[in-house]
Amino acid sequence: MNLQKLVADIEPEIYQVWKQIHMHPELGLKEFHTSGLIEKELGQKTHVDRMERIGDTGWLVEIRGTRPGPCRCIALRGDMDALPVQEDSGFPVRSQVEGVMHACGHDVHTSVLLGAVRVLEHYRDQIAGSVLFFFQPAEEILAGAKLFLESPLIDFGSIDGVAACHVSPEFEAGKIGVRRGPIMASADKADITVLGKAGHCAHPHTTVDPVAIAAQVITALQQIVSREVPPAESAVISVFTIHGGGGRNGCTIIPDRVEMGASIRAVTPQVRAHLLKRIPQVCQGVAGAMGGQAEVELELGPPPFVNDDEWVERVRRCGETLLGKENVVDLAIPSMGAEDFSFVKEKAPGVFVRLGCRTPGGPYGSLHSPTFYTDRKALATGILTLAGIALDFFGVDYNRLS
Repeated sequence: MNLQKLVADIEPEIYQVWKQIHMHPELGLKEFHTSGLIEKELGQKTHVDRMERIGDTGWLVEIRGTRPGPCRCIALRGDMDALPVQEDSGFPVRSQVEGVMHACGHDVHTSVLLGAVRVLEHYRDQIAGSVLFFFQPAEEILAGAKLFLESPLIDFGSIDGVAACHVSPEFEAGKIGVRRGPIMASADKADITVLGKAGHCAHPHTTVDPVAIAAQVITALQQIVSREVPPAESAVISVFTIHGGGGRNGCTIIPDRVEMGASIRAVTPQVRAHLLKRIPQVCQGVAGAMGGQAEVELELGPPPFVNDDEWVERVRRCGETLLGKENVVDLAIPSMGAEDFSFVKEKAPGVFVRLGCRTPGGPYGSLHSPTFYTDRKALATGILTLAGIALDFFGVDYNRLS
């Protein structure tokens, strides 16, 4: 029996797990049903060497190989949480929880990781070292990876490589996508307060108008991207909220302050550092030139996820063997979305893989939208990919099963 046959045999059971997770989505740090289901599946259908609770809902699972030789360790991750989105009612399998759905495919990631546990158990005698599985909560609120990083149960110094996958509606189920270098962006936030002098709307010359200053600040921030970031690089500064208070008589009042929030994204550490340095300078400079002030508080999020060349080649090698060369897609550009697994990636080399999820010839369903969906074929593809990466890491012939 080879790896493809093994995955095909367990896929129907993994699909049933996926259905349960999909129909009972849970928000970050509240994944109790999902966590309990994973505990039950692992307890009844596997013989893992270690299973430890991480936080209230996460799981650390370990398979220890029995092959003699120098021990190495790889960590694989699947996230578990859903989003506050109402799923489109047209899907045959859909959320049973009002206002919550797996609009980012974490139900798939969790199911795929469970499948990888079940598969890799069969190769225990060919593994010299350990495979760690991170069933991670709260990716969407950027809290889950930190739970693992802060856990005394995990020695990150002993981990030699990390890997994870994420569904993508940009290409069809059955395919995977990978690229050298950056594949996901950083995601930082700026809270900007523009301070002026309040007064009557009919007498603007007696005020320092923070609304007018804020408008100039927004325009100037875009100049950082268009004139200071090399055209071949990718960066985004998006002001996503702006608020100025005037109370009930706000139609006659120029406020004394305007508050804004901005999302900051970059795909290289160098560009990220430049943006974080320049945003406060530009805000303060523009406000000062117009007679006001600006205060900027930066909140750092995940760094860019930068794939290591050796690991990209590993994905291509096992992907072409297990899925077919035509099903391994070289991604031309990185996504400007972010991923909290980047925090873990800072601890070890590794790779992030995009997992096609759109039905061949079917409609496009955007991530984080009510119409997002995953074709069932993505489950087997994801299991083959994660298991293949781990087996290639250990130098195992994945077409020979003991």
